[in-house]
Amino acid sequence: MISTQLNPTQDIADIETALHGLTSIRADLVADSSMPQQRVDAAHPNFRDSARNLLHYLALRRHDLRPLQLRLSALGLSSLGQAESHVLATVDSVLGVLHHLSGGHWQPDPPVEGIVDFARGQHLLAEHTDTLLGPATPGREVRIMVTMPTEAAEDYTLVHNLLSQGMDCLRINCAHDGPAAWLRMIEHVRRAERALGRSCRIVMDLAGPKLRTGTLQPGPAVVKIRPHRNALGKIIAPARVWLSRDDAPQSPPSPADASVLVPAPWLGHLRVGERVKLTDARDADRSLKIVDITERGAWAEADRTIYLIPD
Repeated sequence: MISTQLNPTQDIADIETALHGLTSIRADLVADSSMPQQRVDAAHPNFRDSARNLLHYLALRRHDLRPLQLRLSALGLSSLGQAESHVLATVDSVLGVLHHLSGGHWQPDPPVEGIVDFARGQHLLAEHTDTLLGPATPGREVRIMVTMPTEAAEDYTLVHNLLSQGMDCLRINCAHDGPAAWLRMIEHVRRAERALGRSCRIVMDLAGPKLRTGTLQPGPAVVKIRPHRNALGKIIAPARVWLSRDDAPQSPPSPADASVLVPAPWLGHLRVGERVKLTDARDADRSLKIVDITERGAWAEADRTIYLIPD
């Protein structure tokens, strides 16, 4: 028998909170997995337990587990972070420990048939991985899946080299290219298999529904000119504005906070040191100080925020 005593410094309220939260989650897992039972029954017998476990996983991930995981981790318990292959078994195991910590005893209610326990979950995961992706290459446990670029339809050498370097599974993204290109990719990998004496799985990733927007109406063109401020909001440097001719625009010769096109005759009348007064897009009275004039344009500075729009 294992005897567990609470550390006097532990907050019993945390245990009760975690117990209540996980009990509620378990009820949702059991209820959600029972509703699509017809779909589980329609699966091949070899995959029904895994299908049921997948439903438990989807139901689990509909919850925000972060607050609960923090409490479980603080108590030294599983945070449910690696429960994918045996979801309900993990939840039941943690519930059992929580009840023990609170001084009680617990049995799953209601009991669930066909629950995937830890050992069977790992076995099924390994078995299905072999079935889907093929056996692992000797010397490593992982499989290497490579998504084919469009060039793979025309370049046999590319596919051959990938297979020789350890590719275990060739993925064709059916959201791109087309049946003719996909067929050539498959022919290339089959040819490379014969040449290298290696096998390679092929995954056809079907394109799902995509969200598409219509033509976007252009919004107002706005230039925001604002001085530089420190963390306290105090101005530490004015905004540098480059003024250029609208009939022959010139890029600013050095970094600028904004570039503005203006009529050439108006630009030709500017003088260093004078202020250009204006009303911006918000009907706010503002001004720009002309600080330099060159053959390509003029530099101005702004010590207050200005919003400009065309015309």
